[in-house]
Amino acid sequence: MELSEKNIKLILGLKLKQLRQEKKLSLSDLAAKSSLSTSYLNEIESGKKYPSSKKIAALAAALDISYDKLVSLKLTKNLAPFGELLESNLLKELPLDHYGIDVNKFLILMSKASFQLSALVSTMIEMAKSSELSQNNFSRTAIRTYKEFHENYFEELEEAVEMFCKKNDFYSVQPVKYFGLLKILKEKFHYEVDEKVLSEICELPIVRGIASIKNGSKKILINSELSDSQKAFIIGKEIAYNYLDIPDRSFIYSDLKVDSFDQLLNNVKASYFASALIIKKDNLIEDLNIFFQKEKWDREFLISLLEKYNASPDMLFQRITNLTAKYFNMNHFFFLRFNTAMNSGKYHLNKELRLNTKVANEGYQSYEHYCRRWLPISILKELENQQAKQNVFQSTIAGIQQSLFFNSNEEYLCFSLGKKSTLLEKTNYSVTLGFLLNDELKNKVKFWNDQTIARTIVNGTCERCPIADCSERTASPEIFENKIKFERIERALKKIMEEI
Repeated sequence: MELSEKNIKLILGLKLKQLRQEKKLSLSDLAAKSSLSTSYLNEIESGKKYPSSKKIAALAAALDISYDKLVSLKLTKNLAPFGELLESNLLKELPLDHYGIDVNKFLILMSKASFQLSALVSTMIEMAKSSELSQNNFSRTAIRTYKEFHENYFEELEEAVEMFCKKNDFYSVQPVKYFGLLKILKEKFHYEVDEKVLSEICELPIVRGIASIKNGSKKILINSELSDSQKAFIIGKEIAYNYLDIPDRSFIYSDLKVDSFDQLLNNVKASYFASALIIKKDNLIEDLNIFFQKEKWDREFLISLLEKYNASPDMLFQRITNLTAKYFNMNHFFFLRFNTAMNSGKYHLNKELRLNTKVANEGYQSYEHYCRRWLPISILKELENQQAKQNVFQSTIAGIQQSLFFNSNEEYLCFSLGKKSTLLEKTNYSVTLGFLLNDELKNKVKFWNDQTIARTIVNGTCERCPIADCSERTASPEIFENKIKFERIERALKKIMEEI
């Protein structure tokens, strides 16, 4: 078992408390027998202090056990699951401290519980080991919740960007380009930049950048295959880490696993800062007002914003989500990003954000089949068709749909942008924003009832969908059918019990 110093303290504290209670000794009794103070013993049992060898020997003698047994990391049967919990690293992914929960007290409280709770902890650990729970899903779910609590708008980060722009006279720059930000990173924060190393390592095609800060030296490696907007975003994030003085961070720019909730949270802050730096708030609010006041759906205007702000589709839509709730009172929406290998017919949802809606939650990061009627999927199909006909792979396409969700009967006005991935070979992606089609949206978006916009009944995934006559279905509704089956069984059982 490889454990941190903090966790070793916790284990010793749990063992000491259990042994003391087995001997029916109070803290005062053990203090008297070991010649240690009750306050010091309390700190040991709380996992805050680790005693010296001499004091461990005194405690072992007072408890009438061997020195080795006391310091051993091997735990008794009912405490063993908590050792596994520490070893599994799940507590590092569960951001308990951000919710005001002291991890030490949490473990000590759990250690008092029954064997049944110990069995439950063991079961959770095994589930985490054998599922995607171990891939930061706890932390990523907490991050999405954190964004929802703030309606995805962070005033302190907007103010930080304003202050940075004032200090660096960065207001007149539009669009923000890679070399403009690179100049600031070099001159203000003294970075070296290399664009050759990453592109020469074939094992790292999905790594966008790597930062290194050692002994006062700062260096960042940038993947030369990236677009100018993607490079600018990375440099913007690196500026954010320095300007906001964020030390606990991931130094690898990719979608690979990060070490902790804190690093994920700091990544959110740096990403927000970079987006706000590249896409200025006032400018985008003005453009959104123009866009929403159009009488007809204008796909070319939406696509033109990518060039105007030197932004990727992902960055543009994420920045729109920062501002729509705050400045347009459109606070029921979802953001989705799908990837697909060209001509594979398989679509993977790898990024989502929801604000005051549960749409798109079903089957997230699973192997279920998303509704083929849905705009994010149909836009990818359309992109593939255009690529096949025109042999053009760098263009961006836009689409719109009024999506009526069959299960909830809620209707959303959805916008999508589709494009070929820069780094993933033969891969396309789409990003989608869906706003609840309520009275607030109808007051803000004039073209919501444009007759050219398709109105389509959609659902979550095929496995959960009860629509019987769907010609686009790609998988049987087994989850829905099992749910109906068990509901019938429950009703039958209830009826028999009532008759009896």
